[in-house]
Amino acid sequence: MSTPTDVTVPTGVPVPESADETDEAAERGRLDVSLSVVRKIAEYAADRTPGTVRTQRRLAGLDLGESGTSAKVSGYGEQVDLRLEVPLAYPARIADSAAAVRDAVRERVQELTPYRVRSLDIGVSALTDPALRAPSRAPASRTE
Repeated sequence: MSTPTDVTVPTGVPVPESADETDEAAERGRLDVSLSVVRKIAEYAADRTPGTVRTQRRLAGLDLGESGTSAKVSGYGEQVDLRLEVPLAYPARIADSAAAVRDAVRERVQELTPYRVRSLDIGVSALTDPALRAPSRAPASRTE
């Protein structure tokens, strides 16, 4: 006959951590995630969402490369507020594209960081038809 202190755990069943192991983990330190990291996660998640595009950056006719979503993050404690400026594909339903971006960003930020997204505002920075993207212009030759 077994005593009340004997415990049999079936194979494959996880054994809960003891209080000592939990306390030890808490004593090792804490994890701080910078808001700049949250910003980069939000921009990356938005840029990978279907319906978003990258736009050409130009200054005085010079091609400066491409840009995508830009984000601003503020927060206090375990909550963050996000403001995204997102270039979207045209033609498409803007509300549907914005909802997809909102869902993807919220999910990814909350999955990868200890923060909860309190608010997420989206501004549409551009509407671009991906089929009409102009090829990069080469500078005109000045020699005759």
